[in-house]
Amino acid sequence: MNAVRILTAGLAFQFAFAASAFPQNSTTFKLDGIFVSDAGPRNAHSMAYDPEKKRVLLFGGADHEKVLSDLYYLTEDSLVRIEAAGPSPRTFATFVYAGPGQGVLLFGGNRVLFGSEVNPAKMLGDTWIFKNGKWKRVNTSKEPEARAEAAAAYDPIRKRVILFGGYKLNNGSIERLGDTWEHKNGRWRKIADSGPSPGNGSAIAYDPLRKSIVLFGGPTTESARGPATGETWILRGDKWQKLHTTQPPNLFNPAMATGFGPNGLVRFGGWTGTGRTNETWALRENGWMRIGGGDPPPARNHTAMVFDEANRRLVLYGGHDGEHIFGDLWTFGPEGWSLVSASFLPKRIDNGH
Repeated sequence: MNAVRILTAGLAFQFAFAASAFPQNSTTFKLDGIFVSDAGPRNAHSMAYDPEKKRVLLFGGADHEKVLSDLYYLTEDSLVRIEAAGPSPRTFATFVYAGPGQGVLLFGGNRVLFGSEVNPAKMLGDTWIFKNGKWKRVNTSKEPEARAEAAAAYDPIRKRVILFGGYKLNNGSIERLGDTWEHKNGRWRKIADSGPSPGNGSAIAYDPLRKSIVLFGGPTTESARGPATGETWILRGDKWQKLHTTQPPNLFNPAMATGFGPNGLVRFGGWTGTGRTNETWALRENGWMRIGGGDPPPARNHTAMVFDEANRRLVLYGGHDGEHIFGDLWTFGPEGWSLVSASFLPKRIDNGH
């Protein structure tokens, strides 16, 4: 039996459940309700780790009713709201540590709704910095065009943020982007004229084993429900190179973060082209390898995961499985997955892919 802190109707208590409630290899498992934590159920949100403050941050996304702009930091086992006026509500924003003394950077996103709130899709192209408890809008002479669902990660060796792809709206239709940008010392600069195919829903993170930024997955067609790719790319300097390694399952919208120990990167979940998965994979010296331990989260995409360096663990929150929006908080460490805290809210949603 596993014990987890459950919050419901404002009351905290201990609840025990069988480990079989979260099956090891299920990709079709459905909850009767939704496990949610202090920040509530949400998907298409963004998470970042601030190594200077030694804390995980969570921003925005959408719950079962509306698009959000709230900001939280993670304590040992719960999310605490930070009251700070800043960016407008949005989903699929880029949110990443910007470098020593630079704070955490937020760029772009979409006003698209998931749930019952009706908002027209609107691409955003604004750049914000969260530093010392305050948001600041940053005006730069040159920045990427408005977009959502771009992939971004911080490179601690070169002290820069790398942003790739995403999508924009072109006469009401989605146009996938394949450009690569660097953000360093408060400025955006376009780099790498060639590389991965245009796409949104790719996963990107810094790989400490290869000391480079690595990009994985994404769509292969205009349809979000269509086939995904399993390509892995590495950014060497300002040039992308395809990384020829063991081929993991093709995925769109997986969560990926810097790993620990022999795991350069750890990847979870995503859309396979026919359904969602809850598999966990690691990129090691000799290629991709499926790993496990503990009972993993239910299958999902549109989740967020970061490496909590101070506590040497991965932290995953939320997402959706096409019927439910999750609000569960998980960690992944040497012993595998562990559900940290959650509350119960019987909601359902039809949320597309």
